Amino acid sequence: MNIRIIATPHIEHYTLGLYGELARKTQVTLVSLQKYDIPAKQIIVPRVPLPGKRTSLRNLVLRWISKNYDIIHVNSSLDGVAVKNLDRLVVTEHGFPDPSVEEGRSKKLYQHEQESLIKLSENGVPIVAISHFTASEIKKKLGIEVSNVIYHGVLDIFRVKSPRKAPKVHTVLWNSRLIRFKEPFVLLEAIHKLKNKQGFLVRIRGDGPLRGEIAEYIKRGNISDLVSFVDPVPFHHLPSIYRSASIYVHTCSREPFGLAVLEAMASGLPVIVPRSGGAYEVAGNAALTFNPGDNYDLAEKLEALMEDPELYEKMSEKSLKRSSEFSWEKAAEEYLKFFDKVISQ
Repeated sequence: MNIRIIATPHIEHYTLGLYGELARKTQVTLVSLQKYDIPAKQIIVPRVPLPGKRTSLRNLVLRWISKNYDIIHVNSSLDGVAVKNLDRLVVTEHGFPDPSVEEGRSKKLYQHEQESLIKLSENGVPIVAISHFTASEIKKKLGIEVSNVIYHGVLDIFRVKSPRKAPKVHTVLWNSRLIRFKEPFVLLEAIHKLKNKQGFLVRIRGDGPLRGEIAEYIKRGNISDLVSFVDPVPFHHLPSIYRSASIYVHTCSREPFGLAVLEAMASGLPVIVPRSGGAYEVAGNAALTFNPGDNYDLAEKLEALMEDPELYEKMSEKSLKRSSEFSWEKAAEEYLKFFDKVISQ
């Protein structure tokens, strides 16, 4: 299948995984603000050093040259409205743009994303969702039926071959943006309930407006000896963060997908997720689950994993098995089939 695709990137794991795989199968041109280590043609466009305008030059380039391609694939509706040739446009929506759950500048950005998504949908542009949960949220909140659901894959750099053995001292990892939507305090409150228990540490990786408030909670709750922040690392060092942990906890009950959960599972970590949202959909029955927002239930699940080596090793095996069902090769094949369908309409 020889489809000429022009695209804009998304987060690094997705960009490396999907477009790296697509570029091995067909012609891909990536219009980006930075260079990625993938076998695709790349057009690097400078950032515009103005708030809210950093991608405007990139989108002008996309609009100018996209007429020469069979498919224009963008990863936000804001990028999509910059395109003239809507009959060849496909948008992957990586969430459900809800300004009410965002903070600071992101609130305005999400408002524009929502307006752009509605506009593109009204013009018949096909929308791809990254999970059935995301598709249902877009339908429920905006009345938009997505055209397809295509799951992410996981890069091989995260995969391990053998399940974990239960360690004597556990390291619990949480990895996400530090905003209220991600519900980090559910974990912190659960840890506070377990603070007198011996034999575990907690590492928080992420940044955002809640960092100061979280640091204050850790200090005030006398859990500074248990909880620490992970220093920022380049993406290619991220697998080592997972390998240094023994349990992965995800707290967001409305997560669009949960790529970090998939990364953790591929790394052999037993995972604990809320019984709701995209992370629950991704993890399936391979995770221990807790009632959304219930720190008591989460504390119980954490304690069970830490105290029962047999359960721990069983859940590690389940993580590896479930994560093996996701691959970027599979995602790329599904996108190519969908692109072919769009072209033939």
